[in-house]
Amino acid sequence: MGRGEWMGAREHPVVSVESGRTLLRVGDVIQSVAVDERYEPDVWDAMLPTRTPANALILGLGGGTIATLLTRRFGPVPTVGVERDPRIARLARESFGLDGLRNVQVEIDDAFGFLGRCQVRFDLVCVDLYVAGKMEHGVLAPAALRHIDRVLAPEGEAVFNIWSSRHLPDQMRRIQRVLAVEGISEVAGNVIVRCGHRRFVTVLPAMS
Repeated sequence: MGRGEWMGAREHPVVSVESGRTLLRVGDVIQSVAVDERYEPDVWDAMLPTRTPANALILGLGGGTIATLLTRRFGPVPTVGVERDPRIARLARESFGLDGLRNVQVEIDDAFGFLGRCQVRFDLVCVDLYVAGKMEHGVLAPAALRHIDRVLAPEGEAVFNIWSSRHLPDQMRRIQRVLAVEGISEVAGNVIVRCGHRRFVTVLPAMS
């Protein structure tokens, strides 16, 4: 949800209006919802921070639901949204209002490649990487988690959206090998995991 990573040609992104709500579906799975007068709180709200972040990184931008909610709640927080599929990035701009959010920078890129090259630290990192309802392979691999740890500001927060399943105990163990789990909540079958550093690291310049 908000889960706009790469999918094959068979998983074509589709924008539809259902019960007055503008939705982005991929493979018949809802990826994003427009934040307008018909929006109702959902899993995306649970991924928002409890304090105003200095800047934010969203891995798996999708239609930009998290970016829009973040801006509405905390103001024009400098935000980078990484989305691999250019079709979804275009829909986010044209159908979900991201063109009107000047604080949001859309990067059409592979999330793992972006992390590997990134030399900026972020106060908030939202990890919402799914392919038509399935978690992107490698999201919780040690290399990916170490990159997330590296780009996270010293007192920053990384928030993961994970499906509640039999794999959850193993997924939690993977996360805890690299990051300190500070909170867990369940929303509509999703598990939101909030993390910080296990140790402080050298600070890189924050994104302006």
